[in-house]
Amino acid sequence: MGKPNRFLWALAMLFLRPWYRLRYGLRIDRTGLAGLKGPALVLAPHISGKDHVLVGVTLSKYRPTFVLSAHFMAYPQLRWALRRIHVITKKMFCSDAHTIMDILRAKNEGNVIVLFPEGRLPACGHSMPLTAGTAELVKKLGIDVYTVTGNGAYLTFPKWAKKPRRGKIRVSTAKIFDSAELPELDVAQIEQRLGAAMAHDDEAAMAGVTYRCKDMTAGLDGILRRCPVCGAQGSLQTRGGRIRCACGLDAVLDRTYRLHGAPFGSINEWFDWQQAQIDPYRTAMDSEVTVGAINGRGNLVRRAGEGRAHMDAEKFSFTGQVFGREVSFSVATEKLGGLPVTVAKHFDIYSGNILYHLYPKPDPRAAIDWVCYLDRLHELQGQRGTETPEIQAESPAGGTAGAVPTLSEENTEQKTTGTAEAPAGCAPAEVLANTMRRENQ
Repeated sequence: MGKPNRFLWALAMLFLRPWYRLRYGLRIDRTGLAGLKGPALVLAPHISGKDHVLVGVTLSKYRPTFVLSAHFMAYPQLRWALRRIHVITKKMFCSDAHTIMDILRAKNEGNVIVLFPEGRLPACGHSMPLTAGTAELVKKLGIDVYTVTGNGAYLTFPKWAKKPRRGKIRVSTAKIFDSAELPELDVAQIEQRLGAAMAHDDEAAMAGVTYRCKDMTAGLDGILRRCPVCGAQGSLQTRGGRIRCACGLDAVLDRTYRLHGAPFGSINEWFDWQQAQIDPYRTAMDSEVTVGAINGRGNLVRRAGEGRAHMDAEKFSFTGQVFGREVSFSVATEKLGGLPVTVAKHFDIYSGNILYHLYPKPDPRAAIDWVCYLDRLHELQGQRGTETPEIQAESPAGGTAGAVPTLSEENTEQKTTGTAEAPAGCAPAEVLANTMRRENQ
């Protein structure tokens, strides 16, 4: 396993620390890390796309081991560096045995391990429920647990924004559990404390702080999709610091992220309202999509194929061609943990441990609609997708579909079983428990 390459880590910190301090107003309070030594687990709310940098700078002297989404390895420009800082890769919402083994190796080597247990980056600046299995992981590992929170990270680097803002980032730290107390706590008690420690609302945490950029609303129509005045879907235009609709809505987003001229005071309120309008039992999602997939060289191909995606309250399904081969699969929505999204571009789903980027046509801004639909369904069901999805793969003739193995253009068959929903970087508790029992035998 090993720790990050000492030279590369030092070089990165030499640049990142002063840059984030001067450019983005980064200040770090490390008092909550007093006494930290490995092995230890750091659980961080996933607020922005720069959380890995902020946590890395905060824990710089420990050279932590990060658990990252495996899709980062599909970018050649990142793969070289990530391998040398010894990250643990994790397929989002999949149960990877190798991830469990790598986490155990990192623990046995005395490393500080960093996880983002929400499983994905939310579109808005508030935390999401922890993925099922996080509390079991904490209990089974039995090591000290800390948290690092980048207050202001979302407001500086909004998931939907075209460019970052300049303002303030205040990193806070805290110890959640001492290893000595974990044997006395049951999973429910651990889960309750974790939920309280990880809950975060960036708009509330940094209320009144000014964030500066040329256009505060550029890209916001990638997550705000419904007009609160006329109810039209996909009608909003966001630019020049304003949010407009043909019905006459004309709202302004100021530099403290407060809305004026809208029925809501914040982006979070608007986003939560529009998701609450979705009735997944009376509506369905359906769209032609462009497919991105990973080829046999391990690189992402953004136009690997095309097809049609459909989702209703019962299941998600896809039929199309990828790398010239017919691919068809479906998965029950109750087994889907969530749909990671790149705003105004694509949402992601795994089939048979194979990652697909699905770009809705004709308007890729609709990617967030698929995410909200599934999240609303889970909200109504009170579920978080904890079981193993059974992917039903079918060819047009009724046989096994052709597919993309790793994903290559080679002549290889599609796998027909999916993988378990799990925390980013974690696995279901029973898998972890069985693995640890074998390690101890």
